[in-house]
Amino acid sequence: MNRALPFLGFVLLALSSCSSEALFRADQNTPNGWGLDDTVSFQVDQALGESSNFYLHLRNNQDYPFSNIFLVVNVKAQDSIIESDTLEYAMAKPNGEWLGSGFSSVKESKLWWKEQWSTAAEPPYTVEIAQANRTNGREQGEAILPGIVSVGLSITSAEN
Repeated sequence: MNRALPFLGFVLLALSSCSSEALFRADQNTPNGWGLDDTVSFQVDQALGESSNFYLHLRNNQDYPFSNIFLVVNVKAQDSIIESDTLEYAMAKPNGEWLGSGFSSVKESKLWWKEQWSTAAEPPYTVEIAQANRTNGREQGEAILPGIVSVGLSITSAEN
């Protein structure tokens, strides 16, 4: 037991040095699915510094019908879009096993979006996230995307 204490201390120190405190973190629940016209918005009031990392957080359950997800994400400042991306993320392994963390039927995926992002625009910033999933052979998107339990955003300092 006494030999394990130094090793345990080293592991805890290594884990704590890798983590960075969030400058911003917020989540919005989507209890009845995520509608095609339901844009999730987050307002970030504070200045972010010279360099920030952005992460999207998606929680899904077993009702989610796809192995991936398509998102459209905009950052606005003073009603002008200063950043816009169309993104695709894997949500499941090829064998159907869900990606993400969690011990129950709900899995949370922390999805990297922007690394070392900076802007000259002044806050507040509005980050808008919309789903853009399509079923093969259909032109229209999914009116209601089932199985997405919540959508979130976190921002950390990249200066650590």
